Amino acid sequence: MFLKFILGALRYRRQRLALAFAALAVAATLSTVLFGIYGTIEQRIRDEFRSYGANIVAVPINGKTVPRELAATAERLGAEAAPFLVSSGRIGEDAVPVAGFDVAKSRSLTSFWHMQGTRDIAAGECIAGEILAARLNLRVGSSAGSCTVRGIVSTGGAEDSELLVPFDAAAGVASFVEIRAPGDKIEVVRTALAQQFPTADVRTIVAVASTESNVVLKIRAALFLLTLLILVITTLCVSSNFSEMVLERSKEIGILKALGAAERRIAALFVSESAALAVLAALVGYAAGVFAAAGIGRQVFGGSYHVELSWLVCAGVTLVMLLIAAVATGISASRIWGIQPAIILRGE
Repeated sequence: MFLKFILGALRYRRQRLALAFAALAVAATLSTVLFGIYGTIEQRIRDEFRSYGANIVAVPINGKTVPRELAATAERLGAEAAPFLVSSGRIGEDAVPVAGFDVAKSRSLTSFWHMQGTRDIAAGECIAGEILAARLNLRVGSSAGSCTVRGIVSTGGAEDSELLVPFDAAAGVASFVEIRAPGDKIEVVRTALAQQFPTADVRTIVAVASTESNVVLKIRAALFLLTLLILVITTLCVSSNFSEMVLERSKEIGILKALGAAERRIAALFVSESAALAVLAALVGYAAGVFAAAGIGRQVFGGSYHVELSWLVCAGVTLVMLLIAAVATGISASRIWGIQPAIILRGE
């Protein structure tokens, strides 16, 4: 009976089934994209915010330096840290501020630097800030006192007026330490460092930290609401199609009821039909969605085109499509109880 019911629908109700399938497939595709992005959006946004630099800074409370061990402690807490030691030097007759920095450790915290030349410098080499370079007429390759200029940097900060040199590995202190903690551990790292190093003022850079948290929360909320809206629209579309199918097949339903079939058994046939449609649409939609998600991820966040398969997302999309099909069909199948076999058989 079930197979005859399904085959009959495929034979005589192709257009409506095609519309229902299309709605479910589109919803499955969009759900795959949104579920896939929703699961990785926090990490992707936090990776993007890395380019904004540090979200914690440690400066001395009294004196001019903080222990360099503070940077090592921050790294043990799961953060990235780069010490900077500011002193003074001379280029000819001009006194200039000199900033020692760890070339390797500062790379991820200073990716926003705009460089001419290279930032990979060794002993005897340096980087000139653009304001200092303009004032002293320095160029890449020129001599700046005891070092050779390998790059010109523009940051919009104090570095533009400084001469940057490799951090002295023997130095046990730093003028300040820039720290990049994971977005969900900023306060934990800050509190731990403040307790362990009371001579340092460990403070959160609010403009970066709060913006990062707000953006993550708002984008995740927007994705959730968008997904919910798509699913509601799909439910209404599928419900409308199956309601029309119930009306169009009222004669079949009337005959089944006249032969003694219970309304729940007839409704179960419609639900089974829509469930089969939902599973097929979920598989098709998931296959299309993973490629769409990879393309959107590449366009929005950059990087390579990477197709990421996840059985959790696939199972989630399938369950959601089954739920939509069940709800939509349940709404439309409620009409079955109102069909009177006597009226139908009389052709009214």
